Order: sequence, then C-alpha cells, then structure tokens
Amino acid sequence: MNKDLKIDIVYLWVDGNDAKWQEEKEEWQTRLNIPSGGSANNCRFIDNQELKYSLRSVEMNAPWINHIFIVTNGQVPEWLDTTHPKITIVTHKEIMPSKALPTFNSEAIETCIANIPGLSEYFLYANDDMFISNPIGADYFFDENGNPIIRMQKLNWNEDTVNKILFCKNVLYSKNLIKKTYKKDFLYTPSHNIEPYRKSYYLECKNKFSNEFYQTCLQKFRTSNCVQRTIQNYYLLAAKGIKRTKLDKRSMHISLTYVKKINARIKKDNPLLLCINDCENTTNEDRKGLKRILVSLFNKRAPWEKPKDYQIEPAFRTSKSRAIVFSPDNKFCKYFGVALQSLIDNSKNYEDYDIIIFDADISERNKKILAKMIPPNFKLRFFDINEFLLEDIGALNLKAKDHWSISMYYRIFIPLVMRKYNKVLYCDSDICFNNPISELFDIEMDNKALLVIQEEVTQVLDFEQRFKTHFEQNLKLKDPCKYFNSGVIMFNIQKIPLEKYVEDFTNLLETTVLKYPDQDILNIMFQDKVKFISWKWNFQYHIGFLRKHDYNCFTKDFREDYFDAQKHPCIIHYTSSRKPWHSPQEELADVFWYYARRCPFYEEILYTNLKTNGIREETLRNLNLKGKIYYNYYRAKLLSFLTFGKKKKHYQEKRDNYKKRVNEIRKFSRL
Repeated sequence: MNKDLKIDIVYLWVDGNDAKWQEEKEEWQTRLNIPSGGSANNCRFIDNQELKYSLRSVEMNAPWINHIFIVTNGQVPEWLDTTHPKITIVTHKEIMPSKALPTFNSEAIETCIANIPGLSEYFLYANDDMFISNPIGADYFFDENGNPIIRMQKLNWNEDTVNKILFCKNVLYSKNLIKKTYKKDFLYTPSHNIEPYRKSYYLECKNKFSNEFYQTCLQKFRTSNCVQRTIQNYYLLAAKGIKRTKLDKRSMHISLTYVKKINARIKKDNPLLLCINDCENTTNEDRKGLKRILVSLFNKRAPWEKPKDYQIEPAFRTSKSRAIVFSPDNKFCKYFGVALQSLIDNSKNYEDYDIIIFDADISERNKKILAKMIPPNFKLRFFDINEFLLEDIGALNLKAKDHWSISMYYRIFIPLVMRKYNKVLYCDSDICFNNPISELFDIEMDNKALLVIQEEVTQVLDFEQRFKTHFEQNLKLKDPCKYFNSGVIMFNIQKIPLEKYVEDFTNLLETTVLKYPDQDILNIMFQDKVKFISWKWNFQYHIGFLRKHDYNCFTKDFREDYFDAQKHPCIIHYTSSRKPWHSPQEELADVFWYYARRCPFYEEILYTNLKTNGIREETLRNLNLKGKIYYNYYRAKLLSFLTFGKKKKHYQEKRDNYKKRVNEIRKFSRL
C-alpha cells in the first residue's frame, strides 16, 4: 500500500461514571420506557479509563497514525490535554442531527462518524476497550490498493443466541439488508476489534441505505432492527468485490469476567489487537484487575496525558490530626481490621485520625466492612499504590519473601506521595494499639528523618554472627547496633530529600542481598538519620518466647526499656510468623483477641484459622448453626417420646442424627 496515506483513528467515549450524565440517561430511560438491563445496562457506559491505555497503545505500537478523533457528548477525560495537535474532541452535535440528541446508543453514533470534520479518507474505528497490543503496520489494515482488509469469522450463532443478544440481532438485520439488495449472503460475523474504513465507501453505503441509517440514528438506546456498523463490511464484500480475510488469534476478544486468565492468554497468543469487553456479569473486582493489566501492558505515558498528581491531600487541617498509613493485602485485611478496631477504641474523640491504606488488591467487600467501622473523627481512604508505582515510577522487581507479601515495600514510598504532611506514622497490620498514641505524635524529632525502635537482634550480635555478618558485609551499615525495626515508623516528611530517593531504592533492591527486604533497605537509606524511641511504641512480642535466654545479654538501658514496655506496651507488634491467631496461648495474644471480638472480621478470623488448623468443614458448619441444631435436637427428642409408630421412628432417627452434631459441638467447645 501507499506509505504516504494519512490514516486517522476514531474513538467513541463516554464517562458513564458522571452523576449528571447518569441522571440524564435515567430520565430518558423513564421517558422512553427502556428497562435497566440490555441496551441500557451500565456496563456499556462505565469508564474504567480504558481510553487512556488504548491511546497509549496507539502511540506505542502504531505511531504512524495521523490523527486521533474522540467522539463524545461533550465530556472530556480529566487526564487528556485537548490542546495536543494530534487529538481532537468531536461532540455528538457536530456530526448528528439535533433530533437524535441526546443519544446513549453507540450504533446511532456510528452511523454518523463519516461526518467528522477533517476526517481523512482512510481511518480506523475503535471502542475505548480496544488496544493495539504489539507493534503493527498500516498494511495490517489496508491492502496495496488502499482498500480495507476485512477480517471476519464464520457465523455460528444459534437461534437462542440471536434472540438473547441485541448485537447479534442487528448484525443479522444488517446482513439481510445486503442480501436483499445484492442477492448475496455472507455467513460471516465481525471481528469486534479495531477495523479499517474508507470515508467515501462509508458514505456510499450510508446513501444506499439512507432510510435505515437515519432510523438507527434516531434511536436513543439500542433496539432491534438497527443498522450495525458491520454493514460496511458486508457492503464492501457485495458491492466492491473485496475478499474476506480469515480472522485469526492475532485479533483477540475476551470478556472482562475472565480477568484472571487475560495475562496468560495474551502471553500465549501474543495478539496484535486486543479487546477486553465489559459485560453484565463483570464485577468491581474484575475492573480493578483490568486496571492492573492495562497499566502493566501500556506503561509508557503518552504526550497528550496531563501529568497526574499522586500527592495525597490531608483529610484534616487541624493541629490534632494524626496521619497513619497501613498497607495490608486483601488476605491480611481481616487482621488489619483488628488493628483498626484497637486504634478506634484507644482514640480520643477530639483528635482527628487520617487513615490511609496503600491498596493493591483489597476487595470492595472488605473496603465496605472497614468503612462501616469508622467513627466521625476518622477518615479512611484507599490509595492505589499499584497505579502510582507503574505510572509514576515504572517497573520495579518487587518480590515477596517468606511470610511477607510485596506490600512490605509500600511504606518506603510514603515520603514520595505525602509531601503535604509533616508527620506520618506507618504501622504494620499485625499490631494492636493498647493505649492512646497522642504522645507518640508529640515526640520531638530533633531534625531526624525517622522515629524508630531499635531491633532487639542488635543486642545479641556477639552470639548471632549471621546477623552481624549480614549487617556489616551485605548492608554495609556503619554501626550494626543501630539497626531498627520497620514495623512502626514515624516519618518526618519535610526532612526527607527526594533527589535520589527512587534511584537509591532501586539500586539497593537490585544489588543488595536482603534478609528483611524493606527493613534492610530503610536501614541503609536512613542510617544516621533516625531517632530511637522507647520500645513501648513497638513492643515486639516474639522476644517473650524466642529470646528469654538472651535477656542477660541486653545492655542495661535496653533491658530496662524492654521490661518497662512489657508492663505497659502502647503498640504491640505481633512479630514473627507465630501470630496470636495461630498461638492464642502466647503472652499478649489476649489483647489481640479482645479487640478481635469487637471487630466485624471476628467470625472470619475464627473460621479461617480453624479450617487452617485441620478442623473439619462439617464441624465449622455445625458451630455456625449451633442454635438451630440444639433446637432441632431437643424438639426431635421431645417428639420421639410424644409420638407413636412411624412418626416415633422418624423422630428417633432425627434425634440420633442431631445428637451426633450436638456431641461434636460439645467436644469442640471443650478443646
């Protein structure tokens, strides 16, 4: 094909999350008596920010595209710089008759895309959920004569499929229009991916079926007997004699409901074109997974994107505001719920608590449970740490280790996204607050970058040579005795320079042998920049069962601080893999269980750990239905005495069956 051809691309886009737009849509649905499902289903309009990543895919893999037209109802994506010379926003009223507006029907808009002012003769058409996933040439779309290459697959829809799906009905309606006019039948269906068009051919087809196009244009919502844009392909096959090209795996279409399999499918088939389709069965968890996939696939910011400010705004501006960051993953969320409950119970109602969770995968269910726990003087927010890392920093080789997930690294990024704060407290999620923490925020930081607690292993380095070797040879610490624990840290934000912060972190991550990854890195980056505070602010309970024999090795000051903290710990840190939910007999485990019983995750914690420890699911079901089982047992027992014949036998059998379940409950209760 002619390499000098100017080829544009056209997108349709709507922000279905916009409240004003939703109100207008619902008003027209009511006016036209359109049901909520089907053509008006929200999945057709939800904005998952696919457009941003689709445009990135164009810039990354098809930079030869001449111009990008985005057709909207007047909405503009907040991240889009509309002054960029390669981008033009086109409103519906510029290309559609006023009688057709407002419209909520992509098929109606598609009948008018050839009316776009300045659109070149050759163009591609895309929905915002379509992506160019590998470098591609214009010759994939247009042949040597400049004609569109038509990729279609064999039609294999059954009658039930056609009756259920409006899209299928309208494809068949369009195919039959061609069949009736040209006496040719094509048993093919569209690719549902980015497709090529010529404007002159588009207008020819529209003129040929002008009445059908016009009637489709007037439908504010999708309805049957409407022209579907695939009529353009059938027209070229019938009227222009263009041959069909077989659709192959290089054009992938997959439902978002299979989000967990998408990466594997992409890796296996390595497609050129990719469509990830939202649908009625898509969940919010699926959509969150989509965002992670798109960010990782298309992580190079396009020149028309406004730089995003990832700085977290303080929720309160009062002097009594306390900012605290946690970073639990979804599996650990139930235990974080206990930490949050303990903080709430030990807070003062005249203090404001600004709680930020660095969130990578927390489910909507767990977010709702946590939100319901929050009292009026608390604000709880979730910061998308995955998006920040991929969009703002780039690919990092973060790896889990032992019983720690990659969320252990997230605390390191606090100074990067919380520059508008002065002090920020980071806490691990395996802790309990056992006293108010006002005093901790009032400690003077003496111009140091961090307030920290000395790690207990520094007291036994003469006997633990492996730690001493690690601190000196791998981490190259000037003073191994100043190694600190990273489970509770107060960041003095304004005293932390950022010039080489990310570079230093990345180098350490890639070149250093790390035993305790996040903790080792923080110790290297902040050595000589920390102030040590009392152990009562990070009382690590594992010493009570792992280090008793080492007490005599502790320095006098450390030993006194440790035993004072043991009597009145303000923050209990359940260090080691031996957690209180595994070992409730350990010292201070009772504090965890006290707050756990007050937490909405209590039953889930019990269930998870009973199941993990080998309790049969049958037993767990019995425990959950204890009241009902006891009632049915005593009822059957009574009726076995009061009835005769077959009924008596029936109730005796029920009594014996329920008695087994009652005995199992009683046996478990004695454990």
